[in-house]
Amino acid sequence: MKQFPFLSSQTRARFSGESRGFTVTELLVVVAIIALLLALVLVGFRKAKLMAKTMSCLSNQRQISLAQANYATDNGGAYASNRTSPDGSFSYTLTNNCGSFPILINKGNTNADSYHSWTASYGANMNASKELETALTKGRLFPYIGSLSVYKSPLDPTDRFRSYSLSSFVGGVVPEDSQEWSTKFSPWLCEQGVTPREWVATHVVHHKFPSQTLMSIIEDDSDGFAFNNQGWCIDVRPPLGSIAPPGTPTPGQWGNTGGWEGWIDWPAFWEPTNITYSYVDGSTESYSMQNKSIVTAIQGIGHRYAQPADNAATGPWRRDWMHFRDRLMPGVIPPMVPRYQAE
Repeated sequence: MKQFPFLSSQTRARFSGESRGFTVTELLVVVAIIALLLALVLVGFRKAKLMAKTMSCLSNQRQISLAQANYATDNGGAYASNRTSPDGSFSYTLTNNCGSFPILINKGNTNADSYHSWTASYGANMNASKELETALTKGRLFPYIGSLSVYKSPLDPTDRFRSYSLSSFVGGVVPEDSQEWSTKFSPWLCEQGVTPREWVATHVVHHKFPSQTLMSIIEDDSDGFAFNNQGWCIDVRPPLGSIAPPGTPTPGQWGNTGGWEGWIDWPAFWEPTNITYSYVDGSTESYSMQNKSIVTAIQGIGHRYAQPADNAATGPWRRDWMHFRDRLMPGVIPPMVPRYQAE
């Protein structure tokens, strides 16, 4: 190679068959490429794993909806109750400007075992505030569901047996078969021309839009409970500060005084971009929370969180609430106009 003195030592080494090692720069480039590829693989793996869990969760809830449909077929069109145990008030009267309406739940029978709760979360089926397996196997829907694993979402990181709740507007004479919520909701609904006779959600025929009506949802009822207690409910009335028809709760009315209570319950925020739920017709959906700040806000305050209004600075606080409100009992609960207002 001496006849080519103008060639570099590296080039002469290649022609002469001599070997050389990688430079430090080349090694760093290779390491960086490997790290990048590994990161992409891990991200892809996590997304694939999350997608698989979400699909399994949706499948569970589809089975719950189909179990309700089969139960109704065997029981004259009547659904199992969304409650996990009976309420203390089985007979009372709702009185408002629309008139007086006697409410009779479970034909007035206060025996817990006579009630058609979808789970039997009471008595010997509980260990303090935690459900035992018998709370599920003795519930009215278990013969139609057939497996304990269906009650538990793979998204659920807790040690509970059940991740799901039924909507308070399915399977009840009034919302959640509860005197509290029927008493609070009735004056505003009356102002919209909706009487308690129209709230009845005990049978299949009571749901006008089954493909748009919520049946089940993931819930993390961890605020004072170690299990999902009763049905899943949010306030159907317009929020404070909204332009709304007469009967809207006024500012200063909060808590048990009858004012707007917003998120009475909330979805499980195990994966805020994967809030899974099913509809009455058996279809399912996964929803992504629009305002991620609401997650920490609700968890910091708990039940009955009356969130602030939508605005440009803090984002769509009420859009998420409206998403679920629209799915409670469409065709009966009147829509809000405007749907939400920036303040």
